[in-house]
Amino acid sequence: LLRKMSKAILPIIVNFDLFGHAVAQCFQDPDTNAEWALIINKDSTSTEFSIEGSCCQETVCGLKCPEETPPPAKMFGKAVIASILFFVSVGFASIFVIKGKSENYFVAGRSLPLWVIIATLASQSIDSNALLGCVTLSYKYHFWDGAVLPIGLGCSLILNAVFLARHINLDRALTLPDVFAKRYGKLVEAMVSCCTITSFLCLLAGNLVGTGAVLAYLLTITPTGAIWMSAVLVFAYTVAGGLYSVAYTDVLQAAVGWLGCMTLAFYSIKNEKITAPPPSIGFPSYKYPDDTTCEMYDGVPCENDVTACCYNTDKWCPSDNKCFYDNGAYPFGDQSHFTDQMTNAYSLTPFPNAVVFNWANIFVLAFGNLAGTL
Repeated sequence: LLRKMSKAILPIIVNFDLFGHAVAQCFQDPDTNAEWALIINKDSTSTEFSIEGSCCQETVCGLKCPEETPPPAKMFGKAVIASILFFVSVGFASIFVIKGKSENYFVAGRSLPLWVIIATLASQSIDSNALLGCVTLSYKYHFWDGAVLPIGLGCSLILNAVFLARHINLDRALTLPDVFAKRYGKLVEAMVSCCTITSFLCLLAGNLVGTGAVLAYLLTITPTGAIWMSAVLVFAYTVAGGLYSVAYTDVLQAAVGWLGCMTLAFYSIKNEKITAPPPSIGFPSYKYPDDTTCEMYDGVPCENDVTACCYNTDKWCPSDNKCFYDNGAYPFGDQSHFTDQMTNAYSLTPFPNAVVFNWANIFVLAFGNLAGTL
């Protein structure tokens, strides 16, 4: 059952039947889709789901459909444009600090104050990969699926500070490939350069897509146009001012970004009204996982196993027209976070728990992001 459920609700194909009702293929596999459609539709022989006024995740799993995204307020787009122009102007203004010296351009003259470096590092977490990715993964899956991103990135900073930063500074290198060139020669320098460029292109692509998604929503323009707009602006002020432009725009972006993040987090927590769903009431013949849930819904002995507790059909479903049930999506109820999600592969049952991928994510970010923090 879990294997079949984990396959689907991928692409949703929506059609209309002879009576004009919306029907959908909710599962990618046709056989699984037909099997579940017959179960959900009860007496009907239809092998497709009717999603009139509903959606696949509500029809199949009993989970509330996602809310429609409301249009942005008019002033949001203007505020974003004003802030972008301000950051870009600061980046261009840093041209006057370079004074034609390559060391000033590439490593800011090795003279950045500690507070600027801290702000620069802090601003690296305010991007579409880390910040928006963390929120998106936690929202779509569960808390720890998003929390692994800042944990992995934080580990990379600690590893860099403890084991690498001092040696890099002593070498007085301008770039990461320079460090390898001094120890292993030009060939290794070229190989590291190719790897670094490739990895940072992937990182940049993720950030541009995220930035484009935000701008496209706020300015009501196409995502492609928003991505090109972001790319041109970032390229222009970075090339103009080098690391100075990056550092000082990072300071401003960190101040604005972290203030916004903290304000939004406080507001969201303060005004949160939706509570986590309780344990599922189930359906006829549904077996409750523990005595607490059984007592909550006045369960009765199961027909096939009197020692187990099942759904009380007489109380909750006396007739087809008066039936209170769900699809058993939350046997133990949902929670804001599960403390054992990173140690127990079955903590989210009946939903799959990507515990191996979460630990792999931390490991990859901790060691793979070292190049980005140097």
